[in-house]
Amino acid sequence: MSTTVDVLVVGAGPTGLMLASELLLRGLTVRLVDEAEAPSPWSRALGVHARTLDVLHASGAAEALIARGQKLHGATLWSGGAVIARVDFAELETPFPFVVCLPQRETEAVLTEVLTKRGGAVERGLKLTALRQDGTGVTATLAKSDGAETVRAAWVVGCDGARSTVRKLLDLPFEGSTYEERFLLADVTIDWDTRDDRITTYFGDDGIAAFFPMRERVTRVVLTAPEGDERTDPPTLDEVQALFAKRTGSGATLSNPGWTSRFRIHCRQVASYRDDRVFLAGDAAHIHSPAGGQGMNTGIQDAHNLAWKLALVHRGHARAKLLDTYHEERHAVGRAVLRGTDAATKAASIKSAALRGVRDQVARMLTSFEVVQQRVARETAELTVNYEGSSLSREDHTSVLQARVGTAAGGETPTVTSVRYFDSAIAAGQRARDAKTTLAGATGTPGLFSLLDPSRFTVLLFDGRAASAEGYARFTSLVTTLEQRFPESVEAFVVTPRTTRPAELPASVRVLLDPDGELEALYGAPTECVYVLRPDQYVGYRAQPLDEARVLAYLGAILRPSAS
Repeated sequence: MSTTVDVLVVGAGPTGLMLASELLLRGLTVRLVDEAEAPSPWSRALGVHARTLDVLHASGAAEALIARGQKLHGATLWSGGAVIARVDFAELETPFPFVVCLPQRETEAVLTEVLTKRGGAVERGLKLTALRQDGTGVTATLAKSDGAETVRAAWVVGCDGARSTVRKLLDLPFEGSTYEERFLLADVTIDWDTRDDRITTYFGDDGIAAFFPMRERVTRVVLTAPEGDERTDPPTLDEVQALFAKRTGSGATLSNPGWTSRFRIHCRQVASYRDDRVFLAGDAAHIHSPAGGQGMNTGIQDAHNLAWKLALVHRGHARAKLLDTYHEERHAVGRAVLRGTDAATKAASIKSAALRGVRDQVARMLTSFEVVQQRVARETAELTVNYEGSSLSREDHTSVLQARVGTAAGGETPTVTSVRYFDSAIAAGQRARDAKTTLAGATGTPGLFSLLDPSRFTVLLFDGRAASAEGYARFTSLVTTLEQRFPESVEAFVVTPRTTRPAELPASVRVLLDPDGELEALYGAPTECVYVLRPDQYVGYRAQPLDEARVLAYLGAILRPSAS
């Protein structure tokens, strides 16, 4: 038996489910296969961070996860019977200023619902046994209970975890190391008065104890194993209780054990996330310490980054080199996650009493500064993930020395003040920001993001506070050219501070009304400027003022013009 498909996704964990769903949304045919006969019943990864919720919001998955999970509003670190650090998420600049804590099986169930609504399904009991690439696609062999099947796919993506078969068939080394420490894990009920809306970690003399509350009074407990403990069998409740009491100083009772396990932590990353027509994502590409709960979130965001690029290239709307930026961008993110979690794990595992004292004092001092607390919260929430160093990120600025003196309403060219506003606004490579706006001719004030097509680049032409026939003519010219060259891959809006549509613009130009100045403030746009948002809602290009040739050159280097 042989089938043909656009993309074969191997592995139906959160990363594979997300990728398959996003590809279906963009019109590709997808097969999502998994070796396991059924989803894992274990809780496994827990935390879903703010940036991941941002990514999942459009599909409704964010709201479903919140409904099923426990909101965690911060983290507290204890050592020597005293608090040494607190981090709070309430001030995060996101609609989701919290971590949602729920078992991975629940996250997978929500993502499976989205997949099903988009016409997809998970095919289980299929094991990948062979891959062969050529110039036009990949031939894969899938083994199943009643024989084998050949699949011909244009692309294959390995989302099949730390022991990835796809990675092994490509013969790609998984470089890195394994930590000396061993860990115990248990999902239990704890009869204590500690808040159930915070992550709590105790640094004991002989190891750590970390607690992640879930719903229905269940708490995930993670403990470093005693030194010299080499056992591999699941820990008993008595064993977990003893370590809990020693490290927390609490007389609380643990009960109702669910999943229990012993594990070791690895810190590894594949050198290349792409091998021609085969890609790796999630744990197949990178594994690291669970400190900060970054693993599953990073995998979901790998999928989010790859899906739009793969869809544009496969449909002939983008140049093939766009796919190289998947490795360029996500490998750098993965490397940063490995560095950060490695540093946190080593700091938590310090054995020297003197060095532990230094660690605790430094933690107290640094987190006493609000700016440090906010930075740690943003990094934990993955809101600092950016692609500023990517080849897709470009800017054209006006120098303050070239700016005019006067007010923004006095002309289209930048003023000294507007140059400064623009320079301090969202940069190329950073995530775009949402705000309420009205599409001229429509009703209501939906968010900007709700108006964007996830399959296209979006050009935002900011009118600024001055209005001129010449400026509107430039906007109209660019919009017309974009519609002719990139009808399937680019959309454009003019953003104006007016309360009504400018009469100078033809009806074919879509206009966003921003009378309250929310978009203007976020994007530093009191005078004319342009932003190009990528399909994943990161800023790809921006310039002040508009230069049509440069905008077209930026898009033309990524996208293929229409043949018509």
